Amino acid sequence: MTWDAHANKLTNISADQWRHGLGEPLMSDIDRDRCPDAQALMEHAASRTGLDDFGDPARNLGLGMLTRSITEESWAGMTPRSRVLAIDYLSHLLENRLRMAADRKAHPQIASEAITRPLIVVGPPRSGSTLLHNLLSLDPDSMAPEHWLCSEPSPPPALGKPSPARLESANRQMTTLFGLIPDIFVTHPYMIEEGAGSLAECGSDIMSLVFTSQQLWCFWGGETYRRFLLDADHTAALSFHREFLQAAQWRIPGKHWALKGSDHMLWLRELARLYPDATLVWTHRDLAQQLGSLASVQSILRGLHGRPVTPEARRSQGRKAIDLQHAAIEKAMRSRDAIGEERFVDVSYHDLLADPVASVRRIYEKSGRAVSQEHEQRIRRWLADHHQTKHGVHRHSPEEFGMDGEEINTRFAAYRDRFGFGFGVRPELMSGQ
Repeated sequence: MTWDAHANKLTNISADQWRHGLGEPLMSDIDRDRCPDAQALMEHAASRTGLDDFGDPARNLGLGMLTRSITEESWAGMTPRSRVLAIDYLSHLLENRLRMAADRKAHPQIASEAITRPLIVVGPPRSGSTLLHNLLSLDPDSMAPEHWLCSEPSPPPALGKPSPARLESANRQMTTLFGLIPDIFVTHPYMIEEGAGSLAECGSDIMSLVFTSQQLWCFWGGETYRRFLLDADHTAALSFHREFLQAAQWRIPGKHWALKGSDHMLWLRELARLYPDATLVWTHRDLAQQLGSLASVQSILRGLHGRPVTPEARRSQGRKAIDLQHAAIEKAMRSRDAIGEERFVDVSYHDLLADPVASVRRIYEKSGRAVSQEHEQRIRRWLADHHQTKHGVHRHSPEEFGMDGEEINTRFAAYRDRFGFGFGVRPELMSGQ
């Protein structure tokens, strides 16, 4: 079947027709011995919720490509427990979609919410984007999505504070899924103290609800799903991103969004069209550190297959991480040319560590804002209380993933020439740019 034919088939899927913690027994209508296809998963979610509207059918493409990729490239290597966790996770995402669509019907005012002048961190993973996102979120006039809201998005926050049961459900899902790979909490230390109250990402958390996420590729996807992420038009999936933000900000006036998603590099053009007044913040880091950390995190995530990740598997995943990162950066640079330099502000991870407040000020100046005294005080207090190694050191080295500095500098030459970052190479200062 051709790509177009397969895409057309998937976008026309519809279900004929709750909430549960990850790891609990599944309904008998899901076959655990094979990966369910998109149709089966959607029917399963519909039967559990009594709802049948998943929103725009074009948003089903990612689910179809992911289940196809899992079936053909990952399923045979997954343990029975990891298969159950995967099916349950995908089912829960679909149930959330159904409930959000029902909320939107019950409260049509949500669709009138305008998303104006958001700050969106779009830099690659492990480039300081999480740290920067946290600092931007400390502005009293900003909003930032949290994990619990992405895990349990219905009903919208305007209808009441989340109940203890709702927060516990979100925490349970996080800890059960990542229980197979506890090292992930060292690489994401904010999850340890804040749990489901920690900040969420656009890609890993919001866009996962429409199955368009690098995280899902790291979890269970293969080459089929990788090609989908790089080659497909993601306009339909991003329209869900806007709907998510509309529901989350409904009846909360006077705030702007502080968002973060390394996945946005894969669909920068679509993102810029959707949010024409957004300030796009591209974070950068020495590639020896950034790519080494990325390869390490992604190899940890492969542990969700349920088996130990051998040194050989880590090296293999490291090569895949670099391949996808290179393709994403090349695509993002082409998109940036089309969007226009005036929409972007560049932030060095190394500058950010040296003077966090100055880096935030540069972003605010670019977006026509000013950092308030309260915001600055909050940043300084937060930094004093959140040392990066507080819960352990994320140890990794480029060598363990077979990274050769000269080869990477040659491969990433266009990026290095444009921004000054390479393997063991970085500008002395970006703050004056």
